[in-house]
Amino acid sequence: MSQSETMIPQSEPAESLAPLRVLVATPLGRRGQGGIDRLNDLIFDTIGRHPELGIRMNVLVSRGQGSILFAPFFLLRTLASLTTATLGGHADVLHIHLSSRGSTYRKLAIGGLARILKLPYVVHIHGSGFDVFWAGAGPRLAAAITRLLTRSAAVIVLGKYWADVVARHAPAAAGKIVVLPNATAPLAGRREAKREGPVHIVFLGAIGERKGTPQLVEALGRLADRGDWSATIAGNGDIDATRDQIARAGISNRVAVSGWLDPSKAQDVILSADIYVLPSFAENLPMSVLESMASGAAVVATPVGAVPEVIEDGVNGLLVQPGDVDGLTDAICRLLDDPILRRRIGDAGQRRHGEAFNIECYVLRLAEIWRQAAATRNTARPG
Repeated sequence: MSQSETMIPQSEPAESLAPLRVLVATPLGRRGQGGIDRLNDLIFDTIGRHPELGIRMNVLVSRGQGSILFAPFFLLRTLASLTTATLGGHADVLHIHLSSRGSTYRKLAIGGLARILKLPYVVHIHGSGFDVFWAGAGPRLAAAITRLLTRSAAVIVLGKYWADVVARHAPAAAGKIVVLPNATAPLAGRREAKREGPVHIVFLGAIGERKGTPQLVEALGRLADRGDWSATIAGNGDIDATRDQIARAGISNRVAVSGWLDPSKAQDVILSADIYVLPSFAENLPMSVLESMASGAAVVATPVGAVPEVIEDGVNGLLVQPGDVDGLTDAICRLLDDPILRRRIGDAGQRRHGEAFNIECYVLRLAEIWRQAAATRNTARPG
């Protein structure tokens, strides 16, 4: 077992825990593309390794993979499954993964049905722009979101920033807020000490404006005369536009662009990174930053969402302002020029991950939240 891996304690015998049946409403389902479903897969797999927790988890797909045109079908199927499971006595608590726009409307329907069925539910807020979306919502939508949260058994947020957002918009739900940052698994066999060859810079995520990909390419273009680096940009989104920008910058021979990677290939790319860069304009708490910390890569990110609660500038990462290409270029150069700094920041990030963002400890806390929520069932209010 690596130093960063902490297994779930097994001091309490399995027979002392009554089975807990959890339904989880998530956008795309198992092996879906996106941070919510990646986290949900980790939770599902970790629970599967720990039968002593007494949890039976079933996934309800609320949007579905593929065309958005099929989303109503998936939502109706989820509502039917929720009804059948609850009335049949096969559900103790519902976990709702909530994000912006269409996700909000779908989860309002799911949460409303759960209230009619008197099934306790936990709302788990994701989405980089949920704060802006909520602030711009009309009165009826804002009231519906507030109702969803205030009638919940708990509201999980990914950091203090998001706790403040909920408390500001839905003060009646303030007492239900639980700060539970995202977590990832310790990566198998941490990244090896720097081998011969160029320093590898990695970006992994939705390629486009929100994640700051154009600014990253511009910064890399300014380093075209240096021969000590290569880069990989992987994810879905504006792939063709990014390749065109790379070509115009004259760095096509240094920067590889790929589409979305499955979890195993994504892990391989992260393990190959010496520097991980995520220059986003908006985030909640990105899984890729946590995975890169777990690998020992030096992280360059922006202080948006809950990121500055995870990355301390100059200690376990470097922070630059969104859109600041000069600052981004300087941060990358600092890490290219100073391998000792690069290693020190990477080591500090890995220690921080082991202390606070390990999926094993996360699942133990989540199980406690679920059991507390299920215990409210006899006192849950309808409507």
